[in-house]
Amino acid sequence: MPEDNNKPYKETGRGGKDNYHNSKRNFIKTEEQREVAKKLLRETLVAYRKPKVHNDEELAERLDEYFKWCSTDGVIPTVEEMCLYTGYAIQTVWAWESGTKQGFSPQTGEIIKKAKNFMRSFDAKLVTAGELNFLTYCFRAKNYYGMQDKQEIVVNPTSPLGELKDKEALRKRIEASVTDDIMDV
Repeated sequence: MPEDNNKPYKETGRGGKDNYHNSKRNFIKTEEQREVAKKLLRETLVAYRKPKVHNDEELAERLDEYFKWCSTDGVIPTVEEMCLYTGYAIQTVWAWESGTKQGFSPQTGEIIKKAKNFMRSFDAKLVTAGELNFLTYCFRAKNYYGMQDKQEIVVNPTSPLGELKDKEALRKRIEASVTDDIMDV
């Protein structure tokens, strides 16, 4: 394939095959970054290797075990890892919580809500202590904890013509308005 200006030939699309930063394995540049990556991967592997829970009792115990493990080993808990620790995909856990997918019993959703409330509280403490970026907290709060960033504006309908219910009075008011508009010109 031809090469121009020392750039490799792009086989497909605008950016070619290697247009994603993770396709290049050089994002770890220092030994410190390598150690952080190793630590985080080891932590995530613990959750990844957990088998699926089979009932509400196991679910509650597994979540409790996850939070204890985090506190004992100094692991910062994440919602994603918490779900992974149950042995299920995050989408399944969310479906249990929302009731769109039946869990083990009607209590499954409540168990998940309690765990998410724990995470919500912990994230709030992290941001308050200055250990979690506020924008990261906002993202997590909106996407995982159901918080919303919205402003409600209440509009009360009023009659721009006042309380004129008499047709004749209304006609006179309109005529006066039209006359005023003509005089302004």
